[in-house]
Parts: sequence; C-alpha cells; structure tokens
Amino acid sequence: MVKKSKTAKRDTGDDLVGKRIQCDRATWNAVQILARDQMKDIPEITEEAFRDLLKKHGRSADLREQLKMSARRSPANRNKK
Repeated sequence: MVKKSKTAKRDTGDDLVGKRIQCDRATWNAVQILARDQMKDIPEITEEAFRDLLKKHGRSADLREQLKMSARRSPANRNKK
C-alpha cells in the first residue's frame, strides 16, 4: 500500500513519482523546522518548493499549462504587425 500525502493528488489525480535526494544536514534541519512551523509534512514542503522553482523559471507543473506556454512562445503563433 502506498502512503499518499494530503495534497499530492488534489489537482489532477496523477500518479506519485518519487526520487531520493540528498542535502546537507543544515538544509535538512532548516526544512524540518519550516515544516514543523507551518504544520506541514516534508512532502508538502518539497512539493511547494518544486512548484515555486518551476514558476521562477517560467515553467508549470501542469502539462496543459506547459503546452499553452509553449504555444505562446512559438514564433508561428505570434501576431504579425
């Protein structure tokens, strides 16, 4: 049985994907404190961090939104004035 976070499937119902990552002890401790302060679990904190990172770089976690953004960037879809 797979344990799922509260917010992992709230938007699209997609499968969860996991990847083990490593970080230094100070970063891990800071993330744990942040999670405790916000009354969230680590998966919720990391999901939020990844969404913010994607947004910072002009990307979206949503496939449909990615396709819309890609179509807007395409020169064939720009207005010719």
